[in-house]
Amino acid sequence: MLAEIEQLLALQEIDGELADLKAHLESLGSQRKRVEERIESERGSVESLRQRLAELERDSRLKNLEVDELDASIREYQSRLDTGIISFKEMEDLRVKIESERGRISRMEDEALALMDSIEQAREELAEAEENLKAREEELRAEIARIASTLTDTEDRIADLNAERGRLTAGIGPYLLSQYETLHTKYPDPLAAIVHGTCTGCKLKLSANTIERAKGGMGVVQCEHCSRILYVD
Repeated sequence: MLAEIEQLLALQEIDGELADLKAHLESLGSQRKRVEERIESERGSVESLRQRLAELERDSRLKNLEVDELDASIREYQSRLDTGIISFKEMEDLRVKIESERGRISRMEDEALALMDSIEQAREELAEAEENLKAREEELRAEIARIASTLTDTEDRIADLNAERGRLTAGIGPYLLSQYETLHTKYPDPLAAIVHGTCTGCKLKLSANTIERAKGGMGVVQCEHCSRILYVD
């Protein structure tokens, strides 16, 4: 095998590994983003519970204020009924109002009690969610740290390969290197082996002349179909 072909095969191997590492780097970046989004999502779920609890507590305060105001109205009506000098019709009206307001206050007190139960349940749910979030965040932060470590290792390996590639390309003739780089923009494998008279790149049959030139080491031989640089194992 020609020395130039061996150099190009080594270059192709480096480029193949670089392509795999860059794809892995992109995948790791996506993984880290997804984990960070999970953290934000779980924080959002806890914040929703916190807001729900705040709304329930606000509704409870308002309901208690309504009950107090209604109770004050009932006491005022009763006081007028007990001590006021009023007509029979006014007395009947006050009694109806008192009866009606007592019915309302009873319903509101039931609603206030139901709200208290909901608040207690919401507090328990929030406490449990906050505890779970703490443990989950630790787990996800550890996952991010692992991904970051792998990212660093991958970036270091890419840097090493790029340095190795630079040393290798320095020893390849400019014309041949340009030929390789042009093909590499089209194919991940600019070089292809000849197997059973076929180019393993494009899978097409080669002419006998092309095969003989490649086997005889007659310079750099290219596939007449896809232009890949051919070699024989």
